Amino acid sequence: MLLYIALGISAVFGLYILRETKRTYEGRRPLSKRLSIGWWILDVFHSSLIILSAFYATWPLPINETIALTGGAIILGIGTIMMFAGMIEFRSMKKISGLDTSRLITTGIYRWSRNPQFFGLFLQIIGISLMGRSGFSFLLTFAAIIFSHYYIIRIEEPYLERIFGEEYKSYKLRTPRYIGIPREK
Repeated sequence: MLLYIALGISAVFGLYILRETKRTYEGRRPLSKRLSIGWWILDVFHSSLIILSAFYATWPLPINETIALTGGAIILGIGTIMMFAGMIEFRSMKKISGLDTSRLITTGIYRWSRNPQFFGLFLQIIGISLMGRSGFSFLLTFAAIIFSHYYIIRIEEPYLERIFGEEYKSYKLRTPRYIGIPREK
């Protein structure tokens, strides 16, 4: 029961953060410290729900334990590497947190993915859910991926187009949203 209450809180808080971010970005402003902290809290809270439901195997799935642990660990590891590669390329906690939008990053892993941190997170939570063999964890993971994808398409990409103009539009044309081979300029 407590898990469902926490999920409700996460959903309401997530919608609030999404709405406030949209308002901020429509005003062509970077995130405020308060809003950035809200995103961090939301990410940590929702990830904690996924981890806990995986740990306790909430709604257990009939998946071979060895396959689940091995496959999940590999997926989790790849996701962690991708996420850290994106964070390292930003070279600034302010950029990672959305507080600084002074320069568009298109080098390193951002040459292969416009959203390596999101894609890395997706892989991490899929790996955790698989390792826990938890149906509820997979449901939370699926919800996080849909929420993030909506944010990227409806809020973040239009904001980046407004801020960086043709530079971002060109980047969008040659670089896949999540992962892939870049197209020639």
